[in-house]
Amino acid sequence: MANKKNVGNKNKVTSKKENASVENKKREIIKKENIEKEKVGNKKSKNEAKETLHVKNNQSKKESDKMTKFFNLYEKHKLTIYGFIAGTLLTILVVILIWPDRIAKLEDGREPVAEIEGTVVTADELYEDMKEIYSISLLLNKIDNIILEEKYPETDEMNEEIQEQADNYYNIYEQYYNQDKVAFLADNGFSSESEFLDYLRLDYRRSKYAEEYVESLVTEKEINEYYENEVYGDINTKHILVKVDSSATDEEKTEAENLAKEIISKLDEGKTFDEVREEYKDSITYEELGYKSYNANLESAYLEEMQKLENDSYSKSPVETSYGYHIIYRIDQKEKPALEDVKDEIITSLAEEKSADDSNLYYIALDKMRTDAGLKFSDTVLEKKYNTYMDNYK
Repeated sequence: MANKKNVGNKNKVTSKKENASVENKKREIIKKENIEKEKVGNKKSKNEAKETLHVKNNQSKKESDKMTKFFNLYEKHKLTIYGFIAGTLLTILVVILIWPDRIAKLEDGREPVAEIEGTVVTADELYEDMKEIYSISLLLNKIDNIILEEKYPETDEMNEEIQEQADNYYNIYEQYYNQDKVAFLADNGFSSESEFLDYLRLDYRRSKYAEEYVESLVTEKEINEYYENEVYGDINTKHILVKVDSSATDEEKTEAENLAKEIISKLDEGKTFDEVREEYKDSITYEELGYKSYNANLESAYLEEMQKLENDSYSKSPVETSYGYHIIYRIDQKEKPALEDVKDEIITSLAEEKSADDSNLYYIALDKMRTDAGLKFSDTVLEKKYNTYMDNYK
């Protein structure tokens, strides 16, 4: 039940956001290129030394997740990022207004902030514009920090994870834009690394609360049904893989599938799995996976096949995954675990399904958090703005 995500558990979620346009703000949070269309997730390393059946190579998956989270930083957390920019601008405003011997102390809001060619900009006018643009995002950042800092105190583990996320952003930015950390911070509207880490820390805490909230929605009935239908004892398998490169042509794919069928025919004729493995060793990859659970990080086609097979039996037709065509041999299976031993895992799985089905749950969770904490508005305009904002997610 840990945070994912994501900057991200996080992979961990797209949703509607509060639209805001800002004149004279810092450089745009994320560069204008349509980086969402970059197909970085489809790249595979050409240097894989050992073939595995994981949905994606763990390292490649992490890099893909990091890129996805990086490219969605602005869209996923526009509200939060605007809040940080707003905080900076608001600080500038306060400094201007209270700087000794320069500006009055906002006695009635009509004090001038700036003047040009006879036109005066008052503190009220500037505040009202900032309030219109930034009010909700800035306010929610402050409120959520107050609530979440108490609920999830800062720990070494939290800070290490946040620093790792930050370093991942820096590395990706350098890789794709050939610019360093300083450039990343400047281009994304952060005046310092500390400010960026504060942003990530707030996002970390919000995501953690939202995950716990969604887990609380999981019912005992859902848990029991999942246990009955999805959970089974760990299964030990080995497999022969006829690899298919991601850039393979249709003809090459057909050749690989036919080779897998040829290997199966040799098994049907009575040869052992080890014998065909030796015979085709120059054309295949072999691996014994060991015991894998019902929720193992394997492609669904492999999981389904290994569950369907009997002990000491093999696939009667090639099993296709993103890596190619497999002939799976099931060796053994353990007894089904007791419900109490896997209940937490089941709750996590069901919560992830709920979040995937309804991305609004993230915002609904935070709204409940604020209500439970006793949030009350003294400013009726801001209250109306907040209610309008939340109506987008209900």
